Amino acid sequence: MNDFVVVAIFNHQRETLTLRSVLERKKIPYIIQDETVVSVDPLSSMSLGNISLKVDENYVEEVKNILKKKKKDKFII
Repeated sequence: MNDFVVVAIFNHQRETLTLRSVLERKKIPYIIQDETVVSVDPLSSMSLGNISLKVDENYVEEVKNILKKKKKDKFII
């Protein structure tokens, strides 16, 4: 099994919605971590470190390019 790598960090759940559909359509394995916790309790993002997008290490560059095309490159880490 391949490792998942953090590619981007988001502040709000709405920033991940369109990205999620693109990743699913392209069949890119991903995990969006802490999305539910931050959406239920927005103040918890300060202690948890916001919402992390993790992708299979084989897709890191492809996902970074998708983020750039979607004008979400400010979230790339």
